[in-house]
Amino acid sequence: MKAVVIRAPNRAFFRDEADPTAGDGQVLVKVALAGVCMSDVEVMKGTRPAPYVKYPVIPGHEWCGTVEQVGSGVKRVAAGDRVAVQGHNFCRACSWCSRGETNLCASYNEIGFTLPGGFAEYVAVRADLAHPFAKTLPFEAAAMVEPFACVVHGAQRARIQREDTVAVVGPGTIGLLAVGWAAMSRPARLVAVGLDRGNEAVARRMGATHYFTVKDEPAAKVREMTGGAGADVVFEAAGSEAAVPLALELARRGGTVVLAGIAGGSRRMFLESDLFALKDLRVDGVFAYTTDSFERALRMIESGQLDVKPLITHTLPLRQFEKAFELLSNRPEPVVKVMLRP
Repeated sequence: MKAVVIRAPNRAFFRDEADPTAGDGQVLVKVALAGVCMSDVEVMKGTRPAPYVKYPVIPGHEWCGTVEQVGSGVKRVAAGDRVAVQGHNFCRACSWCSRGETNLCASYNEIGFTLPGGFAEYVAVRADLAHPFAKTLPFEAAAMVEPFACVVHGAQRARIQREDTVAVVGPGTIGLLAVGWAAMSRPARLVAVGLDRGNEAVARRMGATHYFTVKDEPAAKVREMTGGAGADVVFEAAGSEAAVPLALELARRGGTVVLAGIAGGSRRMFLESDLFALKDLRVDGVFAYTTDSFERALRMIESGQLDVKPLITHTLPLRQFEKAFELLSNRPEPVVKVMLRP
């Protein structure tokens, strides 16, 4: 089969690899589409933290396809099923897994980072990680389940009321999905905050009622529209050390802040130590998603509650993976989600 292999940082090849087969308890999936994430770019550049990548690796953790082969002992998935595949190959035995916190498994092992991923024609995966979906759901939408699962996992920590003001910092893929998630609760105001206005149109299409850049002094703007209070719920997805203080500043006293962005590189920031207590904030960090969050995200997209198609800006053949990485790294044109098709 053809696959993208990153042998070491900045050494990637589109080449022939041995066809995988479904072992006991596994299914073989023919990949339909795979989304490209900035974390894939990090694997290419060598900036992803060492414990979270194992070279050489076939990247690709946002993907879906069709089951072609079923290994022995598999009952819940059949050949011909269309499936979205969650990434965490959790052990099912540690204390975190027993609590349902499968994203925090003591033995980190993730498709596309330490295990072969979806930038290939075929992938063999554990059957319980493959979630069937209806044939009426396009593959393009199913490939967006993985990033949306991250939003769903974080969103469960925040309850949005109809009178609330919600702010989303960072209108990339995760942030725009968070805008779509928040819009389903129909808050009074839904504010997106970005470095520039590049994704303003998409943010508004996903449900944003207001859009500010960081130069617009968004915290002051949000306080102005809320009688001096601030946002009830803030979802941070920017992945920069400057975004966290901004998210905390945007929140009202007694508000909720969900931190989903990862800046990487052991970045540091300085915060007033009493800020959390004096504002009586609830602050939740988010690492990926659980199996339950992945399943919920799939059903929300499958049922039509969330339209993810506006986020897909490019679809390229797998052999053009370098162009996909360049689009995300340098953004020479408007880009949100790039899909690769084997």
